[in-house]
Amino acid sequence: MLEETNHTLNKLLTVENRRIFSGIYQHLFALVGPGLSKAVLVCSANSGEGTTSVAVGLAIAAAEQRVGSVLLIDGNFHSPNICKVFGKADHIGLGDLLAGNREASAVVQPTTIPTLSAMGVGTLPADYIQALKPMQFRTLLAQLAGLYRFILVDGSPINTSPESLLYASQVDRVLLVVYAGKTRVPVVAQALAKLSAAGCDRVEPLLNRRTFVIPQTIYEKL
Repeated sequence: MLEETNHTLNKLLTVENRRIFSGIYQHLFALVGPGLSKAVLVCSANSGEGTTSVAVGLAIAAAEQRVGSVLLIDGNFHSPNICKVFGKADHIGLGDLLAGNREASAVVQPTTIPTLSAMGVGTLPADYIQALKPMQFRTLLAQLAGLYRFILVDGSPINTSPESLLYASQVDRVLLVVYAGKTRVPVVAQALAKLSAAGCDRVEPLLNRRTFVIPQTIYEKL
């Protein structure tokens, strides 16, 4: 497991991947505009789209842009992976904050990336869905915004779990990860419809694992 974790992080730290995620971050930040803090949800229609890799890559890019302290929150209660990627224990985290059992400073863990911290899922309260109702999670984000310049939430799949729909209306922007060449259009359309019904109209689709028929360096010049 540790070997697999190190492989995932090392892959995201390659020069090419850093360049790609740096470009995504700069585009995203330009869309959101200036301000004291930005909260962005990274999610997908279904599982297996590469959401966690995108969330981690984007968090690293933000940290390397030296925007200030960056926080990556694991909001996928059904399949948490953020702590695994960084080789951290996931014994306390977001669930403990929602239950009111811990302060933010007690559930955030430093990573090997300067200025980047991670928050795992931790121990979930029995009524965690109720704790994510509109404005309650937003209040939590506002508190964290006093400590972090940029906040990313790695969410659960829209079509199979309720958490991301509850996050979506409380963050500044949603990044919807789509596995290029695999995810069907009706599946993405269903997720977009759910996000719209939840009151979220700030959605940016992101094609993940896109295959270029011609070399990407040439494609970018066209």
